[in-house]
Amino acid sequence: MESTRTLTKQAHHERQELCTNRPKYRQGRNLTATKVYSVMDESKYLLIHRVPAIAVTAELETLCQRYGSIEYLHNVPGYPADKFCEVYQVKFHTIQSARFAKRKMDDKSFYGGILHVCYAPELETLDDTRCKLLSRKQEICHKLKPPLNSKRKHFEMQVPAQIADAPSPSSVMKEQISDSLELCTKPKHSTSEESDTIIATKYSQQPISQPPIKRIVYHKRQTPPHSAAESS
Repeated sequence: MESTRTLTKQAHHERQELCTNRPKYRQGRNLTATKVYSVMDESKYLLIHRVPAIAVTAELETLCQRYGSIEYLHNVPGYPADKFCEVYQVKFHTIQSARFAKRKMDDKSFYGGILHVCYAPELETLDDTRCKLLSRKQEICHKLKPPLNSKRKHFEMQVPAQIADAPSPSSVMKEQISDSLELCTKPKHSTSEESDTIIATKYSQQPISQPPIKRIVYHKRQTPPHSAAESS
């Protein structure tokens, strides 16, 4: 639904001068103005200044749709503008899309002109302001929520109860190791009779018999008698 309010030029529509005395460690690649936006300054409604007056409404609508879905886009008649330029009014479905579009389209070259984009919260209705404040409240609550607890809760909801109650392998291994250590370190108390039997069996054991030594006898090879006669 298009807003039927008459739009007049206001102070926040003007383009501010660039900050040139910013420290070097805070200065980016491009010079920017110093301005702070609150939730009341932001809006779904945007004003696009310095649009060349050469019937580029369709092209401007295509450019705006890159950053989010829009409800309408039209020219603002009677609004004071630069020479050979026009001012357009656009409304996005969400304030996040409007914020993204303002950041990307501001100081953008468009058909020979440098666009200037600003918010127009004066065009909001009571319902628009209420929805904007509620969405901002939800964003703050979501950012303040600790991420670890939310992830753990989501994990516990997905894991079945039987698996969640089962002991972990590390705990089972720790129990087995502790039981084995207790058995190793537990002292064994023996009676006098048991000690006597242990000593008796210790000394009654027979020594290990060594295997018999085998002797290998090498016999001289005797020459046969006929071979001796032949040699003589």
